[in-house]
Amino acid sequence: MGELAKVNIGDFEKQPDGSWVSVKISYVNTKGGTVIALEPGTIFRPGFKQFGGIDFVKELDEISENLKNAEEST
Repeated sequence: MGELAKVNIGDFEKQPDGSWVSVKISYVNTKGGTVIALEPGTIFRPGFKQFGGIDFVKELDEISENLKNAEEST
C-alpha cells in the first residue's frame, strides 16, 4: 500500500465505472498516523485525490489485486 496503513477492503465495493463506494462505516489509517472515518455511501472516483491527497481508488485497487493474487496462490 502507498499512503494507507490499515484499511478493511470489505468495507468497500468496486463499481462498474471503476469507482469505489464505502458500504459501511469504515476507519482508515494512513501511514502518517491520521485516522479517517468514512460514512457509508462515500464514493471515490478514479483520478481524484481526497483526504490530504490520497488516491483512494489506486490504493483500494492495489489492495484488492494483492488479495486476489494471494488467494490464487493458495
